[in-house]
Amino acid sequence: MQIKRLLLIVISLLIGAGLSWVIIYARIPLGPVTIGFGSDVEHFAYSNVGILFVSIVCIAGIWLDYFLDTKILKS
Repeated sequence: MQIKRLLLIVISLLIGAGLSWVIIYARIPLGPVTIGFGSDVEHFAYSNVGILFVSIVCIAGIWLDYFLDTKILKS
């Protein structure tokens, strides 16, 4: 069980770092909607980068807890 929980934490951090990087640096136009900001960390503000990273890590952690059945969160 501890290995699953450690795996959950590592995967959540990797997902958070990867998606944060894509959202900050990429600019993907999809018709009327654009995904990403096309910026860099200095212009995006460090506090916003941290909030974005923590938010994505938490969302990924919740879903991974459900799928890996680690029981970190009570049902």
